[in-house]
Amino acid sequence: MNAVAEIYVLDLPEFSPVVEGARAAGCEIVTPKKGYWTIKGNPDIHLRRKELGLTAALWNTALAGGIHGRLQQFDATELKLSGK
Repeated sequence: MNAVAEIYVLDLPEFSPVVEGARAAGCEIVTPKKGYWTIKGNPDIHLRRKELGLTAALWNTALAGGIHGRLQQFDATELKLSGK
């Protein structure tokens, strides 16, 4: 069984582009629990900051809720999280 990457994103309007961008990328979105959305990869998650329209400050704090998986890349432009 393949592991699935997960990101836990604060349920705040400022982070809704992360949730919607992940949904558009084919990720499963789990309804917020205890103040956090869960984004489940298929099996990986790949997002680009400019496509989401996030400022650098929001992008840099998007993972503050935590992750499950292996962080392949997280820089000023891209996030790649592997479920492997």
